[in-house]
Amino acid sequence: MNTPNDALHEKLRALEAIFLQKLPGKCEEIVSALENLASCPDDTGLQHDLHRYLHTMAGSAGTFGFEALGRQARVYESRLKPWLKDGVMPAQEFEQFRQQLRQYMRAVIAGDTPDAVPQPEDASDMLQPQEPVRENRLIYLVDQDAEQQQAISSQLEHFGFEVVWIAHPRELARAVGTRRPDAIVIELSFPDDQHAGAEEIRRLEQLQRFRIPTIFISASPTFASRMLAVRAHGDGYFTKPVDVVGLTDRIEALLRRESHTGYRVMIIDDDVVTARYYSTVLRNAGMEVHLLHDPAQVLAAISDFRPELILMDIYMPVCSGIELSKLIRQDNSYVDIPIVFLSSEVDPERQLDAVRAGADDFIAKPVRAEYLVSSVVSRAERYRTLRALIMRDGLTGLLNHSAIKERLQSEMLQAKRHRSPLALAMIDLDSFKKINDSYGHGTGDQVLRTLARLLQQRLRRTDIVGRYGGEEFAVIFPDTSAVKARAVLDEVRQAFGRISQHAENGSFHVTFSAGIADLGQASDADALFEVADAAMYVSKQTGRNRITLA
Repeated sequence: MNTPNDALHEKLRALEAIFLQKLPGKCEEIVSALENLASCPDDTGLQHDLHRYLHTMAGSAGTFGFEALGRQARVYESRLKPWLKDGVMPAQEFEQFRQQLRQYMRAVIAGDTPDAVPQPEDASDMLQPQEPVRENRLIYLVDQDAEQQQAISSQLEHFGFEVVWIAHPRELARAVGTRRPDAIVIELSFPDDQHAGAEEIRRLEQLQRFRIPTIFISASPTFASRMLAVRAHGDGYFTKPVDVVGLTDRIEALLRRESHTGYRVMIIDDDVVTARYYSTVLRNAGMEVHLLHDPAQVLAAISDFRPELILMDIYMPVCSGIELSKLIRQDNSYVDIPIVFLSSEVDPERQLDAVRAGADDFIAKPVRAEYLVSSVVSRAERYRTLRALIMRDGLTGLLNHSAIKERLQSEMLQAKRHRSPLALAMIDLDSFKKINDSYGHGTGDQVLRTLARLLQQRLRRTDIVGRYGGEEFAVIFPDTSAVKARAVLDEVRQAFGRISQHAENGSFHVTFSAGIADLGQASDADALFEVADAAMYVSKQTGRNRITLA
């Protein structure tokens, strides 16, 4: 049976075949640029053309396993650089350079070089096999307390998790061997052994030789108990009664850490085949990748794709990567997007120029797949974290008031440009003041977080959710009509009404009312908010717990 890694290798082999097919033409391109420069050695444009072709060959050849060719191209590139800097090409030295480079390129075309026949590195160690993606993420809940098990399971299931109850730690290893979970939630202490939960997790890790994200729950808030969980490599610790919304938040954060799904990476490179190679590696790691070969389209592409990291080469035909980096940084909206140069440039001065232009990192081609993935993930995660501090509501983690308004304006412009539908929903919790008065503001905050988490779980990844203020939320539905948005949101409304909210003096249920407007009902973001808000108040006035179309 084919594994995900087999599919990756097939894609990479196909790209290697394309590179091999195009290699003679790339070599002819270098020879042609060389001969053009020989006829006009003082033409700086021709000098830079030849340098760019050699630079591209140095990066791409190594990527596809032609290491000797990549190294030799880098040698010729480094010999050419001083002439570019000085603007002077000594005739005798250039003629020798010309003869050697032409002879080498002809040998590559004829197949007479050490690696003219492709001998790419074995890709079997490029990436570890990935688990198939499951619709509902699997949680093992290990706890003898049937009442608590039921409370936690029912709540987690509302948030889209599949929960399997395991009554005792000694049954955990067999369950993991049969079906590996995405995370484990386990009681720290059991009646027959006060350390059973922690000891079983340590034993399981040694037995399986891999870690599963693990969260401990316990009635004990002591330092000793928490330290026991830490030494068992626990990723979280919750005291009973368990805050299930907080538990869900922690599980989601752990699963995001374990997976690279969702990072949006833009690759800007005129070398189409090499760019496709790196995009294949990143996509296999779960990232969204947008390839851009024309730098002139960069601002429109960034506006549409909203990358969390940009990878680019230094040398491109329309402009240099350094110039393009400066252009991107001119726009205040993009000053914080990480820019990483992926280039075969080895000159420290040139790399320093890239950093001065606003680059955040420099990766030398060729680069191993796992190193590229690791570098991209660390930068993109840091960007996402910093953006969250600025744009996210502290209580719910959703976009805050100003951020959701900014996103609506951006999404409306895109929708109009692409002539696609867009809907906006305004949501308001019913009788929220009564909840705060009856159960306290802490319980009210828990209700807000529950709705925020449910919206994130049940809506599409492309839908944009924000806390507009107080108990009011906003949801942007790109590429969606108001009628379809209503059907989706109505499922969330029904699910939310079934969730049991817990407080010290009892449990209760909460509902919400909503109004939905579409793009054709307003000319700008503020007006669309007003239309959707008015529809939401109609829902309030006609009985609550319903959704009204504007």
